[in-house]
Amino acid sequence: MLQHIYFHSEDRRLLGAYHQPDKALSERPLGIIMLHGWAGYRIGAHQMFTKLGRLAEQKGFHCLRFDFRGRGDSEGDAADTTLSTMIADTAAAVDWLAERTGLERIALVGDCSGAEVAIGASNLRSQIAALVLWSAPTVGADRSDVDRAKKLHTFKQYLHKLFRRETWGKLFAGRLRFGIIHRALLRGGKGAGEEGAAQDDLIDWVPRFLGFPGNILFIYGGNDPTADNCITYYRTLSAEAGREFNCHVVAGSNHAFYSVSWEEEVMGVTLDWLTGEARSAEAHPHAATQT
Repeated sequence: MLQHIYFHSEDRRLLGAYHQPDKALSERPLGIIMLHGWAGYRIGAHQMFTKLGRLAEQKGFHCLRFDFRGRGDSEGDAADTTLSTMIADTAAAVDWLAERTGLERIALVGDCSGAEVAIGASNLRSQIAALVLWSAPTVGADRSDVDRAKKLHTFKQYLHKLFRRETWGKLFAGRLRFGIIHRALLRGGKGAGEEGAAQDDLIDWVPRFLGFPGNILFIYGGNDPTADNCITYYRTLSAEAGREFNCHVVAGSNHAFYSVSWEEEVMGVTLDWLTGEARSAEAHPHAATQT
């Protein structure tokens, strides 16, 4: 059953979509909260969160997806949204789901900037027991190599479009949006706001990642220009944390998993892994509570 609910984060009212499973399936000791990317809202990129929520509900998971403040139907000014405010909103979402369901273990599923938020929030609530990070950017690191790779990829994409008949058709019809093209090339594929706010620089990203006691699954697209750098970084950081590095690469996929087969693979791998986490908690309930 899907319910639209409201909860508060600081002085903002946020809208959430809560997937409540049938009572017969609701015993799984693990809930799921989905964290959308910078420019998105609760449905996720090409509605992947909506689809994942339905599938998770069918498998017996309590699941919440919501709009960060300043996004979708939540209160707040979009210009005031930062990673720090998104992290605070996530903590409030955990409080709501834990109070509503009594769950002591909750997994965060974050997409792109939402993956950064998941890492930033991971130590703020004891209920946060696992993270699934889709296309996670590097946190607390020099991103110059990643930014160069992304900028080169963006340039190649537009160069390829230059030789397409449709592009010239749009040019002669006056339908090319030069402002968007200029911003994309200037920012190197970064969306507005992805550079981060000054307050986000104060977040102790690496200690939060190292100190998180739960398991983490990374998922990247094989054709994502940032994937190799990110995988190398998080493999090294996971070794430093003494944590197993769980990573799945979707062959041929772009950063946003923008095809039916790619998104099905991402959702399938995510739910299979979370089901394993839930079964582990079922088998060792006291250890799960102490974690």
